[in-house]
Amino acid sequence: MSFLKGIRLTLVVICAVQLFCNQAISQEAFKTVTASTDVEATMKTMSLTYKQAMKTTEPSTMLGRIDKLQHLVASVQLVKFDKKRHAILQQGLSEVQAQLSLVHRSLTHNDITAAKAQLEKVAELRKRYHKERSPDIWQLIFGDE
Repeated sequence: MSFLKGIRLTLVVICAVQLFCNQAISQEAFKTVTASTDVEATMKTMSLTYKQAMKTTEPSTMLGRIDKLQHLVASVQLVKFDKKRHAILQQGLSEVQAQLSLVHRSLTHNDITAAKAQLEKVAELRKRYHKERSPDIWQLIFGDE
């Protein structure tokens, strides 16, 4: 009986250590996010990573691409945009992060078909919010009203 208690205690300790390590790794990934210094270059990297993710056939490989996308989006979320556009751009980035979380969840269940369908919604969000990223030609010529 004491032998079983010893095994049980050992398993509890091992599980606790594993849980602690997983949390530490997860928290470390978010601690290392810094504000993008070149939003345009970051957006190009996001576009390439998106295309690579859509071409992927293995859930584990796609999961790595989604993790990279989430990290890139987080780095852009830390950028201070001009006051007029900041709120709308942050809203768009938050929606992209939420959608990427859904993709991530599908991939953890090895459902690559659902993940790709959800990832297509990220492209729709990009198109919708991309217009807000830079001023149009009339704003450059006449300024903001």
